[in-house]
Amino acid sequence: MRTLTWSLLLLAFQPSHSPTMSDLMVKIIYPASDSIFYITTRTPGTDGEWAALQKNTEALEQAARELIEPRRARDRERWLADAQLMVDASVKAVAAAKTRDLKGLEDLNDALYTSCVQCHQHYRPNYGRGLAQQPASGNQHPAPSIEGVWNFSTLTPFERSQEFSGKPYMTDAEAAAFEARTIEQGNRDRRGASPEADVGGAYNEFWFDRGLRLATINGRHPSSLVVDPPDGRVPPLTAAAQQRAATRAAERRQHPADGPEDRSLGERCLTFNAGPPMNPGPYNNYVQIFQNAGRVIIFNEMIHDARVVPLDGSPHPPAPIRRWQGDSRGRWDGQTLVVDTTNFTDKTNFRGADQNLHLVERFTRIDAKTLHYEYTVDDPTAFTRSWTVSLPMTKTDDRVFEYACHEGNYALENILRGARAEEKEKR
Repeated sequence: MRTLTWSLLLLAFQPSHSPTMSDLMVKIIYPASDSIFYITTRTPGTDGEWAALQKNTEALEQAARELIEPRRARDRERWLADAQLMVDASVKAVAAAKTRDLKGLEDLNDALYTSCVQCHQHYRPNYGRGLAQQPASGNQHPAPSIEGVWNFSTLTPFERSQEFSGKPYMTDAEAAAFEARTIEQGNRDRRGASPEADVGGAYNEFWFDRGLRLATINGRHPSSLVVDPPDGRVPPLTAAAQQRAATRAAERRQHPADGPEDRSLGERCLTFNAGPPMNPGPYNNYVQIFQNAGRVIIFNEMIHDARVVPLDGSPHPPAPIRRWQGDSRGRWDGQTLVVDTTNFTDKTNFRGADQNLHLVERFTRIDAKTLHYEYTVDDPTAFTRSWTVSLPMTKTDDRVFEYACHEGNYALENILRGARAEEKEKR
């Protein structure tokens, strides 16, 4: 795609060929911008890949300069100001690509994104209001289909282990060894060292579906799902968040089972690994996506949670309205579905997050069998910085089955009954 983009640009700027706005946007600016937006997950690893990236940034700069040509301007001052933002970002991108400055390219994401959004808001009618409301135009490309059932099971660790410190990717040999070791260590058919340990294993291997392989992105094996920060680790909690966590832990120790509210959300069948955001778990790693012009439905097999994501540009509800899954609003950014979620409760507590969690998910169809899922967690009252996870999903012909959790949930009842029995023994 990178080589093709450069070739298209050279063709577009032949003296005899004046590129249309659709040529500039769809064939050049969109794919060239994506090479910067996804620099952390599509990081060049060879001299050839860095050379291709440099050509892409040069293509973006030349296309941006074409936008400031007088014949392009629709209204002089605002158009030129918007286009200049892209020129400035692309010039810096060229310099960063030439010096292989990965951090510099990552830091350009916001500036490039702003240049795109600001121009779209000014010159694309109903920008962000869903395809049903957008007029048919040569300047816009249709949204791709992301419908279907997708499997996101993987053996890739959520965070990078010390074993791979400083190595964002595993070699093929390291990946094969890691897969074999992880499968063996996680085998639940191995009996416990004691009857208690054996019972504590709960399920045998039949019930697990963690996957058999590491995730693969552009032919490489990431050593963690967390791709930003660069160390592959979730940033530390803020001091205030650490204090809240300590308070919750103390409360659980003092009141482990006074009532069902004292037990975890998973034990109560309220939320468990279904998101948002979505992360691989021990089983039920399937999501089915339905889409039409006005909305997208994200239906998880785990606890059969479904999110209805409107694409009509409507705002989030007022801050006092809080939901277990937050409030999700979507829009198409080129070929990527962007889902913005706020209004979480303080009970969901994803890895220490609180009610101020702001989650941005990006779904990009890579090919017929691959959907790239990426999300960024931004919660300044919980984490010392934002962080990002990258996870490929694979299309499957498997069906999504009902996950019956509340039905027959004898465990919760027995936990409470056991707690009452212990209280009687202590009297």
